[in-house]
Amino acid sequence: MKKTLYTLCAATMVASFALVPEAKAQVEEFDATPILEVGEEQPFKYFSATGKISNISEKEAGNFATIDSEENPFGFYFNEETLILDNSGKITELKEGLTITALIDGSKPMLMIYPPQYSPDVVIVQTGNPGTVQLDQFDSNYLNKVQDLIIRLDDQSEIVNLSGRELTKEEIVEKEVLIFYDIVLESYPAQTGPSKVIVLERDEEIPVVELTDIEKAYQIAENDHYVVNGVKMIPLRLVAEQLGYQVDSTGIGAFVHKGAVSFTIT
Repeated sequence: MKKTLYTLCAATMVASFALVPEAKAQVEEFDATPILEVGEEQPFKYFSATGKISNISEKEAGNFATIDSEENPFGFYFNEETLILDNSGKITELKEGLTITALIDGSKPMLMIYPPQYSPDVVIVQTGNPGTVQLDQFDSNYLNKVQDLIIRLDDQSEIVNLSGRELTKEEIVEKEVLIFYDIVLESYPAQTGPSKVIVLERDEEIPVVELTDIEKAYQIAENDHYVVNGVKMIPLRLVAEQLGYQVDSTGIGAFVHKGAVSFTIT
């Protein structure tokens, strides 16, 4: 399963990457380029950028982390929607001095400036805790694209998307995913049971349409009515108050009024 690790530039599109604890890594230290597992090239829309945070500041668009490097400096914005995890899959916080890998959606618009500035969906913090993170894609047999890893998923496997919604294992098929694991069975293909799988997709947000008072009144009438002898009966008080009228009961009917306008209903 283990392969030689190479360092590639921050904008390289790759099939997968792996993060391992520093004590177990095959390289002595991280630099400001992503550490990637070499495999068959895939047209993934996500790419990774790795480096050590030198500064965190506040800007109008959110918090901004600066990655200093003579070779590949970059920066990235993050906010409450950014998923920040350590290499074991636990939620954590960003601090200056931490080594991170940012997962960036290459299909999103980006500022054409140097050094580049990104808005990653996920940031992985490298720690000494056991755990490997891998960006990959799996078929219906849960075999990855380079055919060197099979994942075994069960009821204990946490499977979510970027919005935090729980998914079934069938919903990861042919999707770009992050898998978190720490034990690999020696076989070919290798096998592992990920503790966490994140599908790199968000739920589509349904736009909230603000209805006018009249539209809301029509909506109330349509959703709450019944018909008597061909006549639609609607809730008078709910509809009238939605339109700004006051409704007073007369015992045999109602008095509906708003300013100088009034109606007596029997």
